[in-house]
Amino acid sequence: MIIFKPDWIFHGGCVDSSDQSQETFKDKKQCIYSIDIHPDGKRLVTGSLDTTVKIWNTEPIYNEQAEKDPQCPKLLCTLTSHGGAVLCVRWSKNGRYLASSSDNDNVVIIWELDSEPSSASDFGDGEAKQETWRPVKHLRGHDSDVQDLAWSNDNRYLASCGIDGYAIIWDAQTFEVVHKITQHSGFVKGISFDPAGKYLASQSDDKKVKIWRTSDWHKEAEVKDPFYKTSGTTFFRRLSWSPDGAHLVAPSAMNGSHCVAAIIDRDHWDADVSLVGHSVPIEVAAYNPKLFYMIEEDEANDKEKQQDEDTVMENDDQNNNKKESLASVCALGGQDRGLSLWVTRRSRPMCVARDIFQNNVYDLAWAPNGQTLFACSQDGTVACLQLQDELEKPASDDEIVKKLTQYGYGRKNTELPEAHSQLELEAENTPHTQQTSHRIANIMSGVDTSELTPNTNGVVDKMELDESGSATDTTKQQEPNDTKASHTDRSPHQFTSSSSDVATITEQKVTVVNGKRRIQPVSVLRNSSSLSQSNETQSTQPSKSATNDIRQPSPQPSLDTVDYDPPSFSLGKKLVGSKRKAQHDESDDISNMTSSDNEIIRRKPTWIDAAVVPPIVSKSQVKLGLPKVKSTLANRSLIDSPGTIMECHNPSGRQGSENAKLVVSQHGNILWTDYLISAIILMTGNGFFSSVGCEDGTILIYSPAGRRLLPPIVLESTPVVMTCNTQWLLCLTATGLLYTWDVMQQKSQMSSVPISPLLHVAETVSSEESHTAPSLRDVRIQKNGSPLVITSYHQAFTYHAGMNSWLRISDAWFIISEFWGSGSSTIEQHPLGWLSTALTITGSHDSSNESIMTLAKLDSEAANTITISHIENQLAAALILESAKEYKEWMIYYARRLSKENAQAKVEELCQWLMGPPYIQMAEGNEWEATILNSISKHGLLKELLPILAQNRQLQRITTEFRSLL
Repeated sequence: MIIFKPDWIFHGGCVDSSDQSQETFKDKKQCIYSIDIHPDGKRLVTGSLDTTVKIWNTEPIYNEQAEKDPQCPKLLCTLTSHGGAVLCVRWSKNGRYLASSSDNDNVVIIWELDSEPSSASDFGDGEAKQETWRPVKHLRGHDSDVQDLAWSNDNRYLASCGIDGYAIIWDAQTFEVVHKITQHSGFVKGISFDPAGKYLASQSDDKKVKIWRTSDWHKEAEVKDPFYKTSGTTFFRRLSWSPDGAHLVAPSAMNGSHCVAAIIDRDHWDADVSLVGHSVPIEVAAYNPKLFYMIEEDEANDKEKQQDEDTVMENDDQNNNKKESLASVCALGGQDRGLSLWVTRRSRPMCVARDIFQNNVYDLAWAPNGQTLFACSQDGTVACLQLQDELEKPASDDEIVKKLTQYGYGRKNTELPEAHSQLELEAENTPHTQQTSHRIANIMSGVDTSELTPNTNGVVDKMELDESGSATDTTKQQEPNDTKASHTDRSPHQFTSSSSDVATITEQKVTVVNGKRRIQPVSVLRNSSSLSQSNETQSTQPSKSATNDIRQPSPQPSLDTVDYDPPSFSLGKKLVGSKRKAQHDESDDISNMTSSDNEIIRRKPTWIDAAVVPPIVSKSQVKLGLPKVKSTLANRSLIDSPGTIMECHNPSGRQGSENAKLVVSQHGNILWTDYLISAIILMTGNGFFSSVGCEDGTILIYSPAGRRLLPPIVLESTPVVMTCNTQWLLCLTATGLLYTWDVMQQKSQMSSVPISPLLHVAETVSSEESHTAPSLRDVRIQKNGSPLVITSYHQAFTYHAGMNSWLRISDAWFIISEFWGSGSSTIEQHPLGWLSTALTITGSHDSSNESIMTLAKLDSEAANTITISHIENQLAAALILESAKEYKEWMIYYARRLSKENAQAKVEELCQWLMGPPYIQMAEGNEWEATILNSISKHGLLKELLPILAQNRQLQRITTEFRSLL
C-alpha cells in the first residue's frame, strides 16, 4: 500500500503558471467537501468552500514522471457558476455529465464537456483551461443546502438531498422532476442508488435510513435501531451500496457507546453487523465498485502468525490450499481524521490509516479499477491510497452482473393490465422509444441519446462547419474520456442583428436635460471577434493523449459598416436623425481602416437600442438609433456566390462626390454598378435579389445581374434594419414600423406594423419621462415570411398575419421549466431549438424573472405546471413558424409528460382533437383538417402517441378506446 498527498491539488490557493514544478500558495487552502473520479479514471473532480469545482488530470498522480513534466497539465478546468460552497460533485455513470450542488444558491448544476471550448482562463486562475465544461441545466427544487447527489447505475435517474428535508429524483435525460420525497423529518445528508436499480436509500438527521422503491417511490423499509443514539454533529451521512447489491453501509451509527458504521442486509433490512474502530462519528462510507477474490482468514490464524522464516513459509503453503471467495471492500472516513478499509468475512479492518489529515474526512472516491482510493478533508487536502498489492485479483464485470441479477437487475416492474390491447400498446412502444429517443435528446441538448454509452474508441463523430454555418459530419472527435481537448474560439450559439455576427451587450446612458431624465441609446458596434480570432488549437497535454481535432473554416473579416446615432428628442424635427453630421470622421477614411486582401473591414452594431417617449413629446412612440453614414461600406456575405462583394462609396462632401456609388464585383471583376442620389446605410441580399437602404428613407431592389426590379420604395423614415430570406425582404424604420415584402411576387405582407407593443410602450403612456425599454437583440425573417423579433428581456415575438397581432412565442416566464434553454440546432432546421438556446445568452431581464423564482419557492408544484405550459407554448409556436419536425418532437414529449402526470382530461382532449369528428364539433362552414402543416397526419400521429400514453395504465381506458377506432 502506498499513501501520499498531491500537494498541487487544493482550493483557495494559486499555482504559479510560469513554473508548474513549483507551487506558490497565495491563500489558505479551503475546505474540500466532495471528491469523485471520472468513469474513465483520467479526471478527478473536487468541490470546495471557495464556491468552485476543479477538474484535475490524474496522470500526474499515478505517474511521477508526468508530475514533473511541465508540459503535462495538472488542473484541467475550474468551474465557477455556483454562488455558495460546493458540497457535492458526482460524475454520471457514463461520464457524460458532471453534477454539482452547493449551499446558498440551493441549486444542482449539470455540466457537460463543451465540444467547441475556449482556451482562455477564468479570472483569477493561474492556468489556462485545458477543457471547458459548460452548464447545461440548473436544477432548482430544494429550499436549502443540497448535501449529496447520486446517479443511478443505468443513468436513468439523478437523486439529490438537502437540509430542507427533501430528496428529489430527476430524470437524467430531460432533468425534469420525477418525484419528490418529503417523508423525512430531519436534514437529509446522504443518498445512494441500489446498483440493481430497485431501491434508493436516504439517511437523515431524523436518525433513520429509509429505503424507497424506484418503481413507485414508496417506502420499502425503515432502519432506525443503529441510529437512535446518534447526534446531529456530522456534516454528512454519505451511505453506500455494495457492488453486488447485497448490503448497504450507513455511517454515523452507534453500537453501545462506540461510533460505528452499520451494515444493512438487503434480504431483511436488519443491521446486525457493525464496523467498529473509529472513536468519533463517521461521516462517509464508500464501497469499492469491484469485487475481489480473497483468502478467508480467521482470527486465530491472525493472532498466531509467527515472524520466523519457516513459519512464514508454512503459512504461505496453507494460504495456497485455502479456497478464494468473492469479497467486497468498504472504506470509512470520519471526524477522527483517519481512514479504515474493511473486507467482508473478516472481523478486523484490512487497513487503518490514522491522522492522514488535520481535520474531518468528508468524502471518498474509488478509482474505476478499484485499486486506488481518494479522500478529501476539511483541511483542504486530498489523499491517495494505492492498493495494487492488497487488491490484486478483481472479479470481472460479468460476475458482478450475475450477482445483481438475483435482485432483479435488468428486469422491469410490472402491473396488471386490464385488457390485451394494453399489452399490445406497450409492446409497440418499445421500438417506438428506440426510434424517437434521439429526437427528444436533440430537444434537450442537441445530442443523440446513443452518445450516452461511452465509446470504446474514445471518439465520436466530428462536426465541421461549412461557410453557411451549418454542421456536417466529417471525421471523428474526442469524447469526454480524454483529459486533453483542443480548443476553438467559435461560440456554438450566435446572435445576429441584420447579419450573422455575434452580438455583445452594452449599457444605456441616463442623462438629465432641463431637469428631465433621458435615456440615450449608446452606439453599439457588432462584435466580430468570433470571425476574426484565430482558429488555431492549443495543446499542453503530452503527445500520447488523443486530440480533439475539430477543423474550422478560415476566419473571415466582417465587412459591413452599420454604426448608429442616438435618437433626437427635439420637437422641431419631424424625421428624427434624417440628416448626417457635417463634421468629417477620420475613422471613415479608407486609409485608416485595416484590410485583408483589399477588403474593407467594418464593424456592425450589437442591436438597436430603443428609447421610449410619451406620445405628447412626439408623434412616434418609438425612436430608434440611425445607422451612421460611412464614406465606404462593403459586405461580401450578401450574395450567395462565393467571392462576390457588394460595396458602396458614399458622398464625402468633397467636390465631385455628391452621389453614392454602388459596385458589385466578383474576385476583383466588376459585375455591375449603379449611382444613387442619397447615401447608402444598409445592404442585404441573397441569390434571389439584393437591396440597399438609403439615408433619405428609400429602398432599392436589384436582380442578381444588377437590374432594378422596382422603382425606389419610399418609407416614412430612415431604415435602421434590413434583412432577407429567400424571396422575402424585411425592413424596420427609425420610427419603429416594420415592413415585409415578397420581392418575387411584388406583394406586401406587413405594412407599417409598429413594434411598440414589443418594447413595453403601454407601461410608459401615462408618464412624461423617458423610460428604459428592452433592446432589440435580433430582427430577422423566416422562410415563410414571418418576422422574428428578439428582445433583451428573454422574449421572442412573431407576427400573426391572420390575426393582425404580435405573438410572444418565448418568454422569461418559462425560466423554471425543465426545457428552458434547451436545444442547439440551426434556425433553418430547428427554429425553436435555436431560439430557446439563443435566449439564454441575453444579458438583461425584467421583473418577471424574480416573480417566477419567488413562485417556484412558494409553490413546489409550480415547476411542473410551468413545464407543461412551456411545452404547450412550444407546440403552438412550432405551428406558427411552420416547423413540422419540431412540432412532432414536442408532441411526442408532451404525450410522455401527460402520461407521467396522469393528466387524464388533457390526454382525452388531445386524443379527441387528433381523432376528429364525431369527437369534436366543427362550426358551420368549417371543415376538419386531417393533417397538421400539410405534412403530419393527425391519425398517424395519434397512432404513434397511444403507445406512449399507454405506459401509464391509469390511462389505458382512454388509449384502448381510441386504439380500437384506428
